[in-house]
Amino acid sequence: MKARTAEATIAPARGCALGLMIVASAGALLATSDPAKQTLYSFQKSSDGQHTTLSASTSHARYLVRASVTALGTEQIDTTNSASATVQGTITSDGDAGASASASASPFVHVSFGASTQSSDEVSARTSFQLSRQLRFTGNCAQPDQGTPCKTELELDLDLIQPDALPIDGNVSIDWAVDFESRTFEVKSGAPDVESEAPWTIEIVELTEP
Repeated sequence: MKARTAEATIAPARGCALGLMIVASAGALLATSDPAKQTLYSFQKSSDGQHTTLSASTSHARYLVRASVTALGTEQIDTTNSASATVQGTITSDGDAGASASASASPFVHVSFGASTQSSDEVSARTSFQLSRQLRFTGNCAQPDQGTPCKTELELDLDLIQPDALPIDGNVSIDWAVDFESRTFEVKSGAPDVESEAPWTIEIVELTEP
Protein backbone atom coordinates (compact mmCIF):
# COMPACT_ATOMS: atom_id res chain seq x y z
CA MET A 1 0.00 0.00 0.00
CA LYS A 2 2.84 2.39 0.74
CA ALA A 3 4.41 1.83 -2.68
CA ARG A 4 1.13 2.49 -4.42
CA THR A 5 0.61 5.67 -2.39
CA ALA A 6 4.07 6.92 -3.40
CA GLU A 7 3.37 6.18 -7.09
CA ALA A 8 0.05 8.01 -6.83
CA THR A 9 1.80 11.02 -5.35
CA ILE A 10 4.55 11.11 -7.98
CA ALA A 11 2.19 10.84 -10.98
CA PRO A 12 0.26 14.08 -10.28
CA ALA A 13 3.55 15.87 -9.62
CA ARG A 14 4.89 14.85 -13.03
CA GLY A 15 1.65 15.94 -14.69
CA CYS A 16 1.84 19.33 -13.01
CA ALA A 17 5.45 19.85 -14.13
CA LEU A 18 4.56 18.90 -17.71
CA GLY A 19 1.66 21.34 -17.65
CA LEU A 20 3.95 24.16 -16.48
CA MET A 21 6.42 23.37 -19.27
CA ILE A 22 3.65 23.56 -21.88
CA VAL A 23 2.42 26.89 -20.53
CA ALA A 24 5.97 28.30 -20.51
CA SER A 25 6.59 27.13 -24.09
CA ALA A 26 3.34 28.69 -25.27
CA GLY A 27 4.28 31.98 -23.60
CA ALA A 28 7.68 31.99 -25.27
CA LEU A 29 6.09 31.30 -28.66
CA LEU A 30 3.69 34.21 -28.25
CA ALA A 31 6.57 36.48 -27.24
CA THR A 32 8.61 35.64 -30.34
CA SER A 33 5.75 35.54 -32.86
CA ASP A 34 5.06 39.29 -32.61
CA PRO A 35 8.45 41.06 -32.48
CA ALA A 36 8.70 44.84 -32.38
CA LYS A 37 8.93 46.14 -35.97
CA GLN A 38 11.62 48.62 -36.92
CA THR A 39 10.29 51.48 -39.02
CA LEU A 40 12.67 52.94 -41.61
CA TYR A 41 12.66 56.72 -42.00
CA SER A 42 14.31 57.70 -45.28
CA PHE A 43 14.97 61.34 -46.20
CA GLN A 44 16.12 62.62 -49.61
CA LYS A 45 17.21 65.92 -51.10
CA SER A 46 18.64 66.73 -54.54
CA SER A 47 20.29 69.75 -56.08
CA ASP A 48 21.56 70.50 -59.58
CA GLY A 49 25.12 71.71 -59.72
CA GLN A 50 26.47 74.57 -61.77
CA HIS A 51 27.25 73.98 -65.44
CA THR A 52 31.03 73.77 -65.67
CA THR A 53 33.24 74.51 -68.68
CA LEU A 54 36.92 73.53 -68.68
CA SER A 55 39.52 74.43 -71.30
CA ALA A 56 43.29 74.70 -71.75
CA SER A 57 43.20 78.18 -70.22
CA THR A 58 40.74 77.26 -67.44
CA SER A 59 41.49 73.66 -66.56
CA HIS A 60 40.26 73.57 -62.94
CA ALA A 61 37.02 74.31 -61.08
CA ARG A 62 36.18 73.89 -57.40
CA TYR A 63 32.81 74.04 -55.67
CA LEU A 64 31.66 74.13 -52.06
CA VAL A 65 28.56 72.02 -51.41
CA ARG A 66 26.84 72.84 -48.11
CA ALA A 67 23.78 71.17 -46.57
CA SER A 68 22.13 73.00 -43.65
CA VAL A 69 19.42 71.34 -41.55
CA THR A 70 16.51 73.70 -40.86
CA ALA A 71 14.23 71.42 -38.80
CA LEU A 72 13.67 67.89 -37.55
CA GLY A 73 12.11 65.44 -39.98
CA THR A 74 8.80 63.64 -39.99
CA GLU A 75 7.66 62.72 -36.44
CA GLN A 76 10.57 64.77 -35.02
CA ILE A 77 13.22 62.41 -36.41
CA ASP A 78 16.86 63.51 -36.63
CA THR A 79 17.64 63.51 -40.37
CA THR A 80 21.45 63.53 -40.03
CA ASN A 81 21.90 59.85 -39.11
CA SER A 82 23.57 57.59 -41.71
CA ALA A 83 23.60 60.45 -44.20
CA SER A 84 25.43 60.39 -47.53
CA ALA A 85 25.86 62.48 -50.66
CA THR A 86 26.29 61.20 -54.22
CA VAL A 87 27.59 63.40 -57.03
CA GLN A 88 27.05 62.28 -60.60
CA GLY A 89 27.76 64.03 -63.86
CA THR A 90 28.18 63.79 -67.62
CA ILE A 91 31.17 65.04 -69.62
CA THR A 92 31.07 66.21 -73.23
CA SER A 93 33.80 67.80 -75.31
CA ASP A 94 33.84 69.76 -78.57
CA GLY A 95 35.07 66.72 -80.46
CA ASP A 96 32.15 64.53 -79.34
CA ALA A 97 29.91 66.00 -82.04
CA GLY A 98 32.50 65.68 -84.85
CA ALA A 99 32.56 62.92 -87.41
CA SER A 100 36.04 61.83 -86.37
CA ALA A 101 35.41 61.90 -82.63
CA SER A 102 36.62 58.88 -80.67
CA ALA A 103 36.88 57.90 -77.02
CA SER A 104 40.67 57.91 -77.21
CA ALA A 105 40.64 61.56 -78.31
CA SER A 106 38.42 62.74 -75.47
CA PRO A 107 40.28 64.30 -72.55
CA PHE A 108 40.09 62.89 -69.04
CA VAL A 109 38.55 64.89 -66.20
CA HIS A 110 39.77 64.12 -62.70
CA VAL A 111 36.92 64.35 -60.16
CA SER A 112 37.50 64.66 -56.41
CA PHE A 113 34.63 64.72 -53.88
CA GLY A 114 35.02 65.04 -50.11
CA ALA A 115 35.55 67.24 -47.08
CA SER A 116 38.53 69.57 -46.94
CA THR A 117 39.68 68.03 -43.61
CA GLN A 118 39.33 64.40 -44.81
CA SER A 119 40.56 62.28 -47.68
CA SER A 120 38.42 62.56 -50.81
CA ASP A 121 36.97 59.97 -53.16
CA GLU A 122 38.43 60.35 -56.63
CA VAL A 123 37.97 59.12 -60.19
CA SER A 124 39.18 60.03 -63.67
CA ALA A 125 36.52 59.87 -66.39
CA ARG A 126 35.89 60.75 -70.03
CA THR A 127 32.10 60.57 -70.34
CA SER A 128 30.47 60.24 -66.89
CA PHE A 129 31.21 59.85 -63.19
CA GLN A 130 29.58 59.02 -59.87
CA LEU A 131 31.05 59.30 -56.37
CA SER A 132 29.43 58.82 -52.95
CA ARG A 133 30.49 60.19 -49.62
CA GLN A 134 29.35 59.81 -46.00
CA LEU A 135 28.34 63.08 -44.34
CA ARG A 136 29.49 64.40 -40.97
CA PHE A 137 27.33 67.13 -39.50
CA THR A 138 28.40 69.70 -36.91
CA GLY A 139 26.28 71.93 -34.71
CA ASN A 140 23.07 71.43 -32.76
CA CYS A 141 21.42 68.78 -34.95
CA ALA A 142 19.06 67.61 -32.16
CA GLN A 143 17.49 71.10 -32.21
CA PRO A 144 18.33 72.55 -35.63
CA ASP A 145 16.36 75.74 -35.06
CA GLN A 146 18.36 76.60 -31.93
CA GLY A 147 21.99 77.25 -31.10
CA THR A 148 24.84 76.44 -33.48
CA PRO A 149 23.61 75.69 -37.04
CA CYS A 150 23.57 72.02 -38.00
CA LYS A 151 25.43 71.66 -41.29
CA THR A 152 27.92 69.69 -43.36
CA GLU A 153 30.25 70.76 -46.16
CA LEU A 154 31.91 68.97 -49.06
CA GLU A 155 34.14 70.14 -51.88
CA LEU A 156 33.97 69.06 -55.51
CA ASP A 157 37.10 69.48 -57.65
CA LEU A 158 37.08 69.11 -61.44
CA ASP A 159 40.43 69.04 -63.25
CA LEU A 160 41.07 68.74 -66.98
CA ILE A 161 43.96 66.26 -67.25
CA GLN A 162 44.62 66.33 -71.00
CA PRO A 163 43.94 69.81 -72.41
CA ASP A 164 46.09 68.97 -75.46
CA ALA A 165 43.46 66.41 -76.51
CA LEU A 166 41.05 69.27 -77.24
CA PRO A 167 40.97 71.08 -80.55
CA ILE A 168 42.22 74.68 -80.60
CA ASP A 169 39.87 76.84 -78.52
CA GLY A 170 37.99 73.67 -77.58
CA ASN A 171 36.47 72.95 -74.18
CA VAL A 172 34.83 70.31 -72.02
CA SER A 173 31.33 70.75 -70.59
CA ILE A 174 30.29 69.08 -67.34
CA ASP A 175 26.73 68.87 -66.03
CA TRP A 176 26.42 67.47 -62.53
CA ALA A 177 24.05 67.09 -59.60
CA VAL A 178 24.19 65.99 -55.96
CA ASP A 179 21.71 63.60 -54.30
CA PHE A 180 21.49 63.44 -50.50
CA GLU A 181 19.98 60.67 -48.40
CA SER A 182 19.75 59.77 -44.72
CA ARG A 183 18.24 56.71 -43.01
CA THR A 184 17.03 56.19 -39.45
CA PHE A 185 15.38 53.17 -37.81
CA GLU A 186 12.85 53.49 -34.97
CA VAL A 187 11.14 50.65 -33.09
CA LYS A 188 7.43 51.04 -33.81
CA SER A 189 5.27 47.92 -33.94
CA GLY A 190 3.17 47.74 -37.10
CA ALA A 191 4.18 51.20 -38.38
CA PRO A 192 4.93 51.46 -42.13
CA ASP A 193 8.22 52.81 -43.46
CA VAL A 194 8.31 56.56 -44.06
CA GLU A 195 9.97 58.34 -46.99
CA SER A 196 10.02 62.12 -47.28
CA GLU A 197 12.06 65.14 -48.32
CA ALA A 198 14.88 66.12 -45.98
CA PRO A 199 14.35 69.56 -44.35
CA TRP A 200 17.71 70.76 -45.61
CA THR A 201 18.89 73.83 -47.48
CA ILE A 202 21.49 73.09 -50.16
CA GLU A 203 24.02 75.71 -51.23
CA ILE A 204 26.53 75.33 -54.06
CA VAL A 205 29.20 78.01 -54.37
CA GLU A 206 32.06 78.16 -56.85
CA LEU A 207 35.36 78.73 -55.08
CA THR A 208 38.00 80.91 -56.68
CA GLU A 209 41.69 80.22 -56.39
CA PRO A 210 43.48 82.46 -53.83
